Amino acid sequence: MTAKADPGEVAAANLAGRLHRSQRGAVLGWFFWAVWAFVAIEVAIAVVAIAKSGFSGSALGAVAVTAVVLVLAIRFGRRQFADCRAPLTVVPGPVHDFGTGPITDDYPVGCKHTPRGPGTVEKWQLRVGGRTHQVNPVRGERLAIERVLAVCLLSSGTVASIVGENGVW
Repeated sequence: MTAKADPGEVAAANLAGRLHRSQRGAVLGWFFWAVWAFVAIEVAIAVVAIAKSGFSGSALGAVAVTAVVLVLAIRFGRRQFADCRAPLTVVPGPVHDFGTGPITDDYPVGCKHTPRGPGTVEKWQLRVGGRTHQVNPVRGERLAIERVLAVCLLSSGTVASIVGENGVW
């Protein structure tokens, strides 16, 4: 979440199947905005090239490159933007700890912690909606100790938020 918001309001919005407005920036991410900043720079370069030298070969080349960049930006940015508008998939249920066993689809929500060992790193995994997601250690520790009410997934299948008894994370 980018802006400060009431955790209860965010949890209510997520459980209703939609993103809270404070979560949209996190879903779009910095890469989305960097691509569109690059597109704006490309458009400015093409406009300056046409204004400076008319419709010469180099100006038309700049326009062609700008058109390709714009099409690619629309193609790749469309899915992220659609994630902001699409309804969330809410998977209710407590988290099952798989312990040392294999991760299966026997439970709607499950987690597994692989502790740090010689030559390995600590790893938290969350199994929900038929997919296994890597979870950062802060979220993983909260999964282990806090009662989870639901996991909210974006339309692309990535975890949007986890609603626990003490708020949203």
